[in-house]
Amino acid sequence: MKRRLLYLLPLLPALAFGQSMNNRPPPAPAPAAEDKTARDPNKFAALSLLGDSVQLISLTPARGDTVQSGEWTSTPSGGLDNAVLQALNEAVKAAGKDREAKLYTSTTRSLFGDPANLFVDGRLTLPGKLGEAVRQSGAAKLLLVTRSRQEPALAAALPGRILTTLEGPGFVLDQRPSGQIGFDGQPGRPVLAPYVSIRVALVDLGDLKLKREQSLAVAARLPVAADAANPWAATTAEQRVKALEALIETELPKAVAGLVAP
Repeated sequence: MKRRLLYLLPLLPALAFGQSMNNRPPPAPAPAAEDKTARDPNKFAALSLLGDSVQLISLTPARGDTVQSGEWTSTPSGGLDNAVLQALNEAVKAAGKDREAKLYTSTTRSLFGDPANLFVDGRLTLPGKLGEAVRQSGAAKLLLVTRSRQEPALAAALPGRILTTLEGPGFVLDQRPSGQIGFDGQPGRPVLAPYVSIRVALVDLGDLKLKREQSLAVAARLPVAADAANPWAATTAEQRVKALEALIETELPKAVAGLVAP
């Protein structure tokens, strides 16, 4: 018995030391690297992360008002992001004669999801060379455009009774005759409505923290021929892309005017 005690005694100081370490507070996080990049307050970086996937919400009269969600890929690749970047560029230039914007996009699909995933501990985190390019652009602020989940009622031009959320650019195809009554009291024509549901975040490139943000949910109705039972099938891919681009070009500069104002 005495021998066992002798073997255990040398371990006691070590155990006590381990317990005291457990009671200590965790080490302070490493300080963020100092930003030494020269930044011009008149320069903005603009990054669009919409991608090419377009939401399609189809409303049909079968068994009541049913909602079918699907996706459609816009072509050419990057066309919607280019429309966003051009609209941001015009908005920045309109805010002052010395204003300018550097434009960026990405083909990394993992960036096209929930915009909250782009922020870690309140700071924007962009991968690899994209993050380096934006940070080293010399711009003071970043305009970051991502998809946004919003209620259909926010876009006044959309039909009623849509029981799903909007996200990003997309279309509503409404083929419910009973839900669309014309001015003459007769069942109206089907509806094809492009919409844009996006979020614009203003990020300080000095500390990568979110400063302000603005959401945009707008829609329009495309003209439909009297004999078009399915206006989606009656339009070409080029016409659909142009409809979305027109919404972006018209409405996005209005939404970001307050973010880029001097």
